[in-house]
Amino acid sequence: MEWYCAVWNCDELKSSMSANYIYESICEGDTSLTFDIDVIDEFQEELNEKVKNIEVSRGSGFVIIGCTYDNAEKVYEKVMELSKKHELSFYEPQNMTYRF
Repeated sequence: MEWYCAVWNCDELKSSMSANYIYESICEGDTSLTFDIDVIDEFQEELNEKVKNIEVSRGSGFVIIGCTYDNAEKVYEKVMELSKKHELSFYEPQNMTYRF
């Protein structure tokens, strides 16, 4: 089983339902609601240094992170920590957890 979450740069969201819409849009190739900034690169570099055994899909203004379910708790905690540090939105679609 796999676990996924996403981190992006978008300041127009107010709820987990809005975040779910953004996440689904990104997965379908629509990145018009996210915008690229250097902090996305910094986030991804730091994540890659601190967490192993993850899949990362990077696009304009977003990063989607995947891992096995066994590693999900560790990855979740680190992604939450780094997204907060870099002031990025975090969304975990399995539980519709959204934090900005």
